[in-house]
Amino acid sequence: MYSLWLTCKPEEVEILSVELWELGSSGIREIETDLGITLAATFETSSARPEIAARFAAYAPQWICEEPVDWVAVSRAAWPGREIGSRFLVVPPWRAAAETSGRLRLVHNPALACGTAEHPCTQLALTALEKFVHPGTVACDIGTGSGILAIAARKLGAARALAVDIDCAALNSARENFELNGLSAELICGSAGALAAACSDITIANISATVLLAIWEDLLRITRRPGWLILTGFPKSEAKMLQDLAPQPEIFELEGWICLAAALA
Repeated sequence: MYSLWLTCKPEEVEILSVELWELGSSGIREIETDLGITLAATFETSSARPEIAARFAAYAPQWICEEPVDWVAVSRAAWPGREIGSRFLVVPPWRAAAETSGRLRLVHNPALACGTAEHPCTQLALTALEKFVHPGTVACDIGTGSGILAIAARKLGAARALAVDIDCAALNSARENFELNGLSAELICGSAGALAAACSDITIANISATVLLAIWEDLLRITRRPGWLILTGFPKSEAKMLQDLAPQPEIFELEGWICLAAALA
């Protein structure tokens, strides 16, 4: 890969760009400098270098040989393992064999659906799950997306974790993430209204406050007594409307986002 760098005046950019495209450039960048504008035009080969350099001799042409970029490697390097809470290490599949330092390893493909552990709400929900999931409990993740919270519940010892979403494509991604973690998936395509009453000891929902309010009665209906509601997906400014409904919730906060954990007796 080669780049031809030309220094020109702002009013010359358009006409020079047209000429560079006509000569077969595969991409052109504009870089502002103290001397004016530098146009960096990319070419696959340098076979026409003498002719092109002569054509643009008035613009101080420079040819730069660029090493090809392995964008897959660059992308993967941007996703190292991330420690969440006190017990989890979230790792992409290509780092699945990395040392976990005694943490529970959540293997998660960041290219699949929403829920990558990057968002504060996902991190808050994982932290809350650490506190309230105990071996043998049944968890239900409403709006599961990538399945990361349901998988986390299983890793913490839940006997079952129902992954529920109205988006069947998201459930396909959740299934793949379950498989990456060596777990069988219990997937339900639908809403909370499709679930049986008292089917869950701990109900998790990482959804907007508007949706949580709309399905509030179903969240209460599907959660056994005693049980827990773990609710997130909303900023601090929207938390009060849910706090007023939830019985004395424990509040987790990160970067202006809120997670509520409410005990149902």
